Amino acid sequence: MPTIELERSLVKLAPELWDDLTSETRRIGWLGEVRVSAACPPYRLEWEARGASGVIELESAGWGTRVRVQADMDRLPAWERLQARYALERSFRELLDHLGSSSLKRS
Repeated sequence: MPTIELERSLVKLAPELWDDLTSETRRIGWLGEVRVSAACPPYRLEWEARGASGVIELESAGWGTRVRVQADMDRLPAWERLQARYALERSFRELLDHLGSSSLKRS
């Protein structure tokens, strides 16, 4: 099974990031219809979806948190697998971008 993995260090604490990750509405926005298969708050969230399964790990790192997202793709025909891989990588980038955005809003 091909693996997708992205990692980013964010200047936020794990509990703050965990709140976003455990919000079903937000999670669906990033990853689509997923089912949480296991959770170890606030450091590890395992998920399953049609065609893929994965894990999101949070690890304290200096002034913030290192976020690692990874997924294993089920076997699909080559073209479908390529499309699914690109879509999942894009979703992971959007997830990391959102988690890294400031929670402070300008007036």
